[in-house]
Amino acid sequence: MLTFYRRSMAAFLVLLAATATIIYSGYAKSQLNTSLFPADDDGYLWAPAIEPRNPTGDTWLSIKSKAGTLDYEFMLDPEESFPYTHFSLYFIKPEQAHHMVDLTGYHSISFRVLCAPRNVLLFALFSYDDQVTDPLHQDTRRVSSTAFSCDNRWETVTLELKELITPDWWLDRYGLELSERGYRQDKTMGLAFINSLQSPVDVLSQVRIDELNLIGSRPGYLYASVGVSLALWALFLAWVTRAYISVKTAVLKEKIKRDQPLIAYKKLSIEPQKDKDKSALLRHIATEYANSELTLDSTAATLGINRTKVNEILKEELGLTFTAYLKRLRLTEAARLLSENSGANISQVAYCVGYNNVSYFNKLFKEEYGCPPKTFQSLCRPKNPEEQTN
Repeated sequence: MLTFYRRSMAAFLVLLAATATIIYSGYAKSQLNTSLFPADDDGYLWAPAIEPRNPTGDTWLSIKSKAGTLDYEFMLDPEESFPYTHFSLYFIKPEQAHHMVDLTGYHSISFRVLCAPRNVLLFALFSYDDQVTDPLHQDTRRVSSTAFSCDNRWETVTLELKELITPDWWLDRYGLELSERGYRQDKTMGLAFINSLQSPVDVLSQVRIDELNLIGSRPGYLYASVGVSLALWALFLAWVTRAYISVKTAVLKEKIKRDQPLIAYKKLSIEPQKDKDKSALLRHIATEYANSELTLDSTAATLGINRTKVNEILKEELGLTFTAYLKRLRLTEAARLLSENSGANISQVAYCVGYNNVSYFNKLFKEEYGCPPKTFQSLCRPKNPEEQTN
């Protein structure tokens, strides 16, 4: 059994390490992190656009760089009620003038931003609206946005896409209800960074943005890794169970084979010996063990031998006291009966070997053989002729 336990523990540790590797790999594979810089990713090609294209009064926007890091500056005219500038990237395909991408696998967008002076900007997502949008007119795209602040230190901003809402002015423009603030993430047309009403006016504002990443998940990979791990553990448990049953059966059969020649009454040598007391004692126990009333006192009285002498004889001959020897004899005989007859009734076997209390018999049997009588009977049941010929 020690070899079995060592092998099982080694297999357990190997499987534990394999499970950790599989699940980690599944988790890593399930995490989506798609960079939008630079703009040449085959899945998300985009082109830049600015508003206004030409200065409107003192309101203007100028791109300084869009390679790797987006760097632009703008000015807002204080005379305008709602001065407006934005830098946007709209998704394209070489063979068509406009393109929509499915971002449903992503739950947020992350970027690093630096502003000088301190500013409050809007991040906007443009999507196709089935009721309003004309792909050839960009101003009909649905706008969904949220605000974020920035200053002259680099800071990472992460925005949840589900928290973007369509502003009231856009809904009012197209006569839609104020409750219709959702948008089609599977029909995304572009993204933008826009000044807000809290942006400083009549001041040169600089904005730098990099590490623009879409973040999402593909839970199918994680579920698959968990499924594979569970399957491996199921196979491991099946293997351990079968191996344990096989090893336990071999151990029990070896124990029966080892104990019976020494203890079982049918195998016990009770030939006449020089010592009549020893011969009489062994014969008496071997023939009377099934008597539930058999005790050390009754044996001593029947044979006319001192109680101490009884124990001394058995210790010298078998290395056991009277009580230990009687228990071993009874349990060994019970094991023989159970192993030779798979249909034997547990209660009847207990009575046959001298136990009137079946629960007590079960307890002693489990202590001796490491399993209940019923399990022992199942493990050591004799093979039928067809099984023996295979």
